[in-house]
Formats: sequence, structure tokens, C-alpha cells
Amino acid sequence: MILNISNERFDLIYLGESTINIDYSSTSSTKLVLDVWGINLPISVYGLEAYGLTEHTKPFNDDIYVSGYSRLTFHDVTGGNIEVELFSKEAPYSKLRWPDNSLMKINKTWGEVYQGDDKYIYEIEGTLAWPYGRCDLSIVTGSNVSIELNSNNFIPLKEYILNTKKYGWSRVFY
Repeated sequence: MILNISNERFDLIYLGESTINIDYSSTSSTKLVLDVWGINLPISVYGLEAYGLTEHTKPFNDDIYVSGYSRLTFHDVTGGNIEVELFSKEAPYSKLRWPDNSLMKINKTWGEVYQGDDKYIYEIEGTLAWPYGRCDLSIVTGSNVSIELNSNNFIPLKEYILNTKKYGWSRVFY
């Protein structure tokens, strides 16, 4: 299923626990495509109708965790910023530090990163699959944003919380 999550509708998805993979093969100078594992859909907050679900089509009586990749597409991107706090590539995946003990971070800004009357800034926090680390991503666009979700990957949020190793992203998937 594909949802339009432009502007304030972007709040329909929660990405804080997700892992983000930038799909460079589908990305262009004005389009950014992210494959995101572990999106939460807080249906208890926004209601079934916001997600195109009804009492007859809802999968269960809980918020939804998407245990698989969803495709997040930003059209007519004019700029953005990404900052990644790097983690080690092996367990326990600790934060990397410079010799002076400061955190190792990388940052990239491109294009126009301000919000105008016809522009909207989307803020995303999550874990970037490569380079591996915690990221803050800001994307500026004047057009629509969509997410493609596979309902076969929907599980109850409580089930994910009880078994994160089974349903959460694993480096072996990457």
C-alpha cells in the first residue's frame, strides 16, 4: 500500500527506531529514495482511516511495527543535510571516537536547506545502515512524499518490543 505522507501527514510514521538505507540507484538530483526497516505506525494516535484501514482490514488491535523494508520517496528535493555519528562495525557497535575522545561524525549539506513558503523540511532520526551510525537527516522539498508499505510485514508493536532480535533489523539483512 502507498500512502501520501506530505507535510503534516509525515507524522503518521515514526522512524526513531528504524534503520535507513539510501537507495542510490533510485535517487536522482531531485528525488531521494530511502529503504527503511522498522517503521512504526501509531494507529492508536491517528486512527485507522489515516492509513486507509478499516475495522475489517486492520491486522490486529495494536500499533503496527513494519518488520521489513518500506520505501520512502521524496520528490522535487531542493536540499538537505545529514549528520551521522559513526558506530563500530562489530558488536557491541560502540560509538567511534577520535584520539581526543570526541565523537566521530560526518556531515553533508547540499542544495537549499531553508523552508520557504512553497517548501517543507522533513526531519528524520534513525540509524543509517552505511556508513553505520546514528543519523539526523533533514530533507527540503516542495512536492509530495510517499511511503510504500508491505502489509505482509505488519506485526503488533508489542510483539516487536518483546522480541526485537526476531523482528528488528540485523546487519545480516544488509
